[in-house]
Amino acid sequence: MTHLLYIFAWIFLSLARVSCSKELPPTVGLRFPSSNTDLKNHSCHAGALCVGPGQLYPLGRVPGVKWSSRFVVPELPAKFDKSSMTYYDYLNVFWRQNPEGGFMNQFVPQLMLGNALANSTNAPDYTPIWIEMDSWHVGSQYFMALCNGTLGTFDCQNWIPKAATGKLVPVEPGEMVETSFVLKEEQGCCKKKSRLDWILRIGVVGGGPERQSVVIVDRPFMGLVNSTHSWGEAIYDDIYVGSCLENYNMKSAESSPPSLEIHVRVRDAPGRDETFWHDWNLDHAPGCPWQPVSMITNAIHKSAQRVKWKAELKGDRRGHTNASLTESNALR
Repeated sequence: MTHLLYIFAWIFLSLARVSCSKELPPTVGLRFPSSNTDLKNHSCHAGALCVGPGQLYPLGRVPGVKWSSRFVVPELPAKFDKSSMTYYDYLNVFWRQNPEGGFMNQFVPQLMLGNALANSTNAPDYTPIWIEMDSWHVGSQYFMALCNGTLGTFDCQNWIPKAATGKLVPVEPGEMVETSFVLKEEQGCCKKKSRLDWILRIGVVGGGPERQSVVIVDRPFMGLVNSTHSWGEAIYDDIYVGSCLENYNMKSAESSPPSLEIHVRVRDAPGRDETFWHDWNLDHAPGCPWQPVSMITNAIHKSAQRVKWKAELKGDRRGHTNASLTESNALR
């Protein structure tokens, strides 16, 4: 009898786990400021322009993999309000499959402006904090969302935001900023198993440690989800990489940031059959009549991928060009 009860319990929990994992989070729109709850009803004001490969890459738990990007900090928008507008511009990686109890699992060091999720309480609660900024800042960030409920009864449509954040670093227009994600294997001592840590970093090139923001992620969801314990678990095999101009409540083209330019490369270790590379295309667009027009070029070789993304305001509506070339590197 006890054996049958164990089997039924195992089946129930397995079905609950599968059910929750099918509730995939949207790739953008989870970090609205609480003061701007109406943004979701305005596709033009609450949009994001994103590019990516459209499929997962099998690089999510391979030690030594590095994803990185560089960009030049743009000028401030011509028309800008720090309370009502939000700017998140970034290269990010995230997982589409989540463990039971987890909903969003995103590494997103970023350039920020306006009313943005830019800080948190960090351990032990990781409560996110929105800050109003009237100048550009960069900060490392691990954004998570937890499903409401308990084991077997999780409700992933109602989730709780969490964030681990590094220090905020003010940056000036014209400065070069680099983002990187590195999966590092930490060797254990005293017969302990090795541990996988993700190191998330963003900072000014040549600025030294004082102008860098770092988050070290030694466990998925920073240990807040009991159903997962290590980045070495098979659920983290496949990872998505992409780049977004996730900017909210812009009123016109004059609210769009000026030119942003980055050079792109994605490279895997030589000697492997990298059949997983895929051309990057437009992933998401807000549908604004004045949104930048995207031009994307791809070059795929046996062990490397190059991507250039240029987003330009059509007809030079701002009186100057808004261009974005996004670069990511997957290095071993």
